[in-house]
Amino acid sequence: MKDYRFQVNLGGMIEILSDHLYSSPDVYIRELLQNGVDAITGRKIWEKEASEKARETEGKIILEIEEGRRLTFTDNGQGLTEEEIHQFLAIIGESSKRNQKNGRIRTDYIGRFGIGLLSCFMVSDEIHMLTRSCKSEDAPVLGWQGKPDGTYTIQRTERENIGQGDMESGTQVVLLAKPGRESYFTEKTIRKLITYYGLLLPFPVIIRVNGQEEQINPAYLPWDGRNTNKQELMLFGQMMFEEQFLDCVPLRSESGNVSGVAYIVKYPVLPSARGNHRIYLKNMLLTEKGDNLIPDWAVFTRCIINATDLRPTASREGFYVDEVLEDARESIEDSLIDYIAELAEENQELFDTFFHIHRLTLMSLALATPKLFEILVDYCEFETTRGTQSGYQLRSCGEPLVYAPTEAKYKQLSQLFFAQDTLLINVSYVHSLELLCRLGQVYGLEVRPVDDWSVEDLMQELSPDDQDESFSFQKTANRLLKNYDCRAELKYFSPANQPTFYLMDEKIMLKRQIAASRSQADSMFFQMLDAFTAEIPNDTAAVLYFNYNNPLVRKLAAQEREADLKILVEILYVQALQIGGFPLHNNELGMLNRNILILMERGLSDE
Repeated sequence: MKDYRFQVNLGGMIEILSDHLYSSPDVYIRELLQNGVDAITGRKIWEKEASEKARETEGKIILEIEEGRRLTFTDNGQGLTEEEIHQFLAIIGESSKRNQKNGRIRTDYIGRFGIGLLSCFMVSDEIHMLTRSCKSEDAPVLGWQGKPDGTYTIQRTERENIGQGDMESGTQVVLLAKPGRESYFTEKTIRKLITYYGLLLPFPVIIRVNGQEEQINPAYLPWDGRNTNKQELMLFGQMMFEEQFLDCVPLRSESGNVSGVAYIVKYPVLPSARGNHRIYLKNMLLTEKGDNLIPDWAVFTRCIINATDLRPTASREGFYVDEVLEDARESIEDSLIDYIAELAEENQELFDTFFHIHRLTLMSLALATPKLFEILVDYCEFETTRGTQSGYQLRSCGEPLVYAPTEAKYKQLSQLFFAQDTLLINVSYVHSLELLCRLGQVYGLEVRPVDDWSVEDLMQELSPDDQDESFSFQKTANRLLKNYDCRAELKYFSPANQPTFYLMDEKIMLKRQIAASRSQADSMFFQMLDAFTAEIPNDTAAVLYFNYNNPLVRKLAAQEREADLKILVEILYVQALQIGGFPLHNNELGMLNRNILILMERGLSDE
């Protein structure tokens, strides 16, 4: 049986790189920088292993720009021999970073897949390269020219004929702009991309234009070293993200050899937002996304992070999820949690500002992180019938924490509870119910929803004499309200100027919603809505409480003419619905208009 070798269509491979692997042609600068960094790293490794020099060569990268036409990229790295050119530039997927003994790629390098140089075909029709290996003082200068059709040539170039004098060890890549890609060869674009991808590189990255040179990257990173200066960190973050920050948090993880800074933004951020970060691998930008490395809840941060020992994906735009990455993420999470805890204890003013800005995110964090719950819950705010109350005030009030589960329920009951100076908490807001229940669990407090019996605790039964006087009225009111699925009760309650109070449970509320939907629905939905209504017990009814402390109700109870009683009871019923915030049905609105019209006609006739 004969073995055959796979054939790779280079043009198709470049199309795959353009359309699927790389996010845009911008990455050709990133790939050149990564190859240059790895070449410099390789030279240092070789010099260290060869022990031929007392001092390692200082790395340097130069990008010479001929505006809109040509880019010459030069590094003083290890260079390539002719054998290495055939092996690493002609075999797709091979890599010069691979250990030839065990086949593994050393972690000192950024690149891993041996396809980075191909990205240059996205912006140029030819790649010209001059290279000289550092492994021999007599190594020749080799000229390599590759084309996207898969062909390439190699020739030895006399040093005095290459236009650069005596070429040192390293590699020079020359690209000519492909038609339509000239914008990628301008000083403005290249400067922006170098700043974006290579700002943290630990050796000089230089732009040369018309013979003038400028180093793009800073001389050192402000978080390196033990004595980190917060002012320098803040200024560095402002330069990187072009915005000012509230504070910053140094980050470090031994797992993955990760270090960096988290900056606290000065404006609210939605909990679902995804941050704009700068994540570097061996000082080269990898991604702006913090997925799997920065905690999802840390949306109030902008992070600059550099990792040395995390594994990049094939596109080098993210990290592989493995145990090392998870450990690094846990360390970053612990650093942020420790920062919040220390800030609350040591800098109350800054913490108050921080909590006020990022309240929703921190409320969510309190629920997810037991270590922070007792710190954060004291600052969480709740709407109550005693005004806005903090978690600390609630746990210190010495009363049961009674809550209304919905906005409608709270709106319905709040006036009654307020008049009685009784605590009722609105938990219809995000996280409020979970925080309140956890507060009860942690501090051993009674937390319960408001029930009908809770409401009736705020009312008093009528005296025997008042019961006798109002018996006939209550009987008539029950008959009049029956058509509205409501029954009448007479009580004493505050405030005295509120004549009625309407109370319905969830079943009645559902019944009203179904009735409102039925009045607007097509006939085809009637049966379905009627089926829902049939499941609600027939004896279910709301309650309209009449306040016998109110002068109007006392006069009403003494009214003997049923026609007048009907008008006033129905008007008070509608008024109670409106005070409770319940929408009026068509029949209720029509009834109100009809009764007002009757009263108007009577008034006019009396004149």
